[in-house]
Amino acid sequence: MRVSAVNAASSALGPATSGFVLSAAVTVLFNTALAWAKDAYPQLNNFMKSVGGHHWTTHGVFDLALFVGLGFIFTKTRVGEKIAPDQLNRGFVGAVTIAALGLFLWYEFV
Repeated sequence: MRVSAVNAASSALGPATSGFVLSAAVTVLFNTALAWAKDAYPQLNNFMKSVGGHHWTTHGVFDLALFVGLGFIFTKTRVGEKIAPDQLNRGFVGAVTIAALGLFLWYEFV
């Protein structure tokens, strides 16, 4: 009977994976903050509408640009590799949870 074991090297995330997971966590929180800001400041919403034809189009482009930009920066600097994979995963899940709760509470009570 053969028992396979996962060694430490195979459980580590590569620089691109860890960099883009970290980027995704930051982008999720940015997305929430931008949604709050657009609702709180009609001038920002109008500006974003004028830039992309619709405020959600511009919002999506900003999110995508941030995700890709930070992903490449974090990959190049290898900053995500300094975080343990399980902590990186918990951080991403935490960011998504905070963002979801933040959007729910914002649209429910504001």
